[in-house]
Amino acid sequence: MAGMEAICARLCLLTRAAWREDLPAPLTRPMVRRMLRVGALSDLTLRRTEEVRVEHYARAEALLSRATEIYHQVEAARAQGYDVLLPEDEAWPVNLHALGAQMPQFLFVRGSRALLTRRAVAVAGSRAIGDHAAKLARTCGESLAREGLVMVCGGAWGVDAAAQRRFLDEDGSLILVPAFPVGELLRQTVLRDALAQGRLLLVCDTWPEEPFSAPKALSRNHTIYALGDAAVVVASRAEKGGTWSGASACLRGGYTPLFALCEDGADFEGNRLLLARGARPLDLREPVSPQMFGNGEDRACR
Repeated sequence: MAGMEAICARLCLLTRAAWREDLPAPLTRPMVRRMLRVGALSDLTLRRTEEVRVEHYARAEALLSRATEIYHQVEAARAQGYDVLLPEDEAWPVNLHALGAQMPQFLFVRGSRALLTRRAVAVAGSRAIGDHAAKLARTCGESLAREGLVMVCGGAWGVDAAAQRRFLDEDGSLILVPAFPVGELLRQTVLRDALAQGRLLLVCDTWPEEPFSAPKALSRNHTIYALGDAAVVVASRAEKGGTWSGASACLRGGYTPLFALCEDGADFEGNRLLLARGARPLDLREPVSPQMFGNGEDRACR
């Protein structure tokens, strides 16, 4: 496990925790990754190098000034049951390295970390869906649970909510990467029960109680896809919305094999376009594992 100084440094540079109005904007993930790679950052210590621009160094120096306040916030999070993982930790999810420069530089995790070692499928889809898409989302959740696969999901409305509720009702084990504050989500009895039973792992690539924002939701989409050994889009609109952008980025970046349901109707316009661009069709009338992980027939969307 990484030391507290390294943890505080990442949180100082990348978040607005313990924020003051006189501070510059946080650094980006690629900036911090570069500083680490060239030796400009070691725990809370900065070293000037030619590879880091002077203005970035100055921003980092100012941001690190609140390390003491962040230390106390990390201790408070640990008291609530969180661990903080960094990419150099042995327990860091290997799949996330596929994100390259956009890989998170820290994760707050709470719950059963053993779920990170099991075969997992990321599930994504639109928030506004009709009855048919909702039924398919529930079927997807049920299939994954009965086949003993871990689901990775974002906990949003629509597809996420329908799939993960049925999945948990079938005693499945869930990795939840939320865009909303964790405290709000844990008002749901089903999630509190799953956490107590060791069937839930909360994974946050921002502060666990950070409010919802569109950039936060879009960024965490990459984490959801990459945590899966495969991913399935249940329903998506063509060329608009977070599901479309996340799935398109997954296809371009090759984070994980991407599947999509082959259905007709407005809820699935994006699916058919994703399939035309390289996603693989998934048939929920048959077992999911052979289609995603081998021993299944190659299929085409008709």
